[in-house]
Amino acid sequence: MRIYVLDASALLRFTDGEPGFERVRDLYAEAVGGDIRLLMSAVNWGEVVLAVLRRGGLNMQSILDNLTALPMTIVPVDAAVASRAAHFKFLYRVPYADAFAGALALAPFGRDDSTIGATLVTADNDFRTIPEAAMAIEFLPGK
Repeated sequence: MRIYVLDASALLRFTDGEPGFERVRDLYAEAVGGDIRLLMSAVNWGEVVLAVLRRGGLNMQSILDNLTALPMTIVPVDAAVASRAAHFKFLYRVPYADAFAGALALAPFGRDDSTIGATLVTADNDFRTIPEAAMAIEFLPGK
């Protein structure tokens, strides 16, 4: 099964209807059909919640409720995950919160090579410095 990791920028493109929202919408449709699995780090989920709250305060709870109903697993963060994110940040010089998305995309998801790693979906140009051979990244179009 193909696995995709959404970073905060991808989900915010979806909520705002900005360039690339169609791709994220299509990924959700594939996830509903069971064709793919969507993940997001709890740290990146926190970025989304903060952005939504900044836009409309506590009145935005219905948007957050709708987002949590989407077929996406929010992956919790523990010491091991934080360490992997720190290593990712050190290696690739991305902002710390972004490193959680990158580290999650590189995490092993199973016992065989077909389930190791995922494709990171992002609109964040900070990931453009990562060599193509290091990981699979799908960039959403610019604004």
